[in-house]
Amino acid sequence: MREFFSAADIRRLAADGCQYLLLSPDDRITPEALDVARELGVQIHREGDADTVGRPLPKLLNKEARPGKPLKLVKAESVRLEPFAFDVGHPEMNIHVTDIITAEHGSPMAAGFMTWEKGSFPWTLNYDEIDFVIDGQLEIRMGNQVVIGNPGDVIFIPKGSNIFFGSPSYAKVFYVTYPADWDAQ
Repeated sequence: MREFFSAADIRRLAADGCQYLLLSPDDRITPEALDVARELGVQIHREGDADTVGRPLPKLLNKEARPGKPLKLVKAESVRLEPFAFDVGHPEMNIHVTDIITAEHGSPMAAGFMTWEKGSFPWTLNYDEIDFVIDGQLEIRMGNQVVIGNPGDVIFIPKGSNIFFGSPSYAKVFYVTYPADWDAQ
């Protein structure tokens, strides 16, 4: 299926972090879109063009399955954690959080980062959550079950869980929730 790319499309893709656009032989792009791409640093290539070391770029496989929504890139330097909006009764834990992907991006899932210092607090999950431990230790208590995640570990917490989030020292976590509007569940 042929796609048409305008200058507005290139601006939207660039705003979403797109750095390269690979076109099929049937795709069309306006001259203004090419100019905007150059201005914004978006590289435009067609199937069969050579990459930076002279190899042909791959063909677009299953082009019909390409999503209509753009990819979203979140640059590490743009991530700013804010104080946790919910009062968990432990200000000494210095809890900070930010959602980096939300329903506003057209995603059914949300993703973000969370940090806190030594301590624990109760939490009920009305959503599914997956936590990836970046730094420190993440301790999850549910009833008499205790799971401690270290850097590189992944923990799944199912919807409906009554838990304690905590750390014996410090935790920095990347999380994914479903649905995206976890805080409204």
